[in-house]
Amino acid sequence: MNKKGFTLAELLAVIVVLAIVSTLAVISVNRVVESGKKGVYQNLETSLKGGTENYFIANTSHLPAVNGNKSITYTELLKGNYIDEFEDPKGGDCSSSYVIVSRTMDKGVNFTLNYKSCVICKDNAGNIHYKTEGC
Repeated sequence: MNKKGFTLAELLAVIVVLAIVSTLAVISVNRVVESGKKGVYQNLETSLKGGTENYFIANTSHLPAVNGNKSITYTELLKGNYIDEFEDPKGGDCSSSYVIVSRTMDKGVNFTLNYKSCVICKDNAGNIHYKTEGC
């Protein structure tokens, strides 16, 4: 008599292999999602810097003093239409974000502005869940 089919051991082996593969897939997907969220925050930092550059083009009288610095808030940039409203990928609030601008003299009347964007996002309970490194 010729029996066709799989043994219990073969079926269990297949189930174990599928469980391992699906676990690895879930871990990989989570890494990709977290990496994507980090990229969104880096884009927000870039947007803040660009908005601040435009702010100073339109408001040269607000430039920081030589060898000084000035902080421009997210709210100032948003109200002046220099940036669009941020959407926190974790559903929080990023309105505490700001940019620190420092000014140094080069030669004569030429100067350099340096920008440090600080994105700070809080959850609904007010706990910080993202903060730019060094801010």
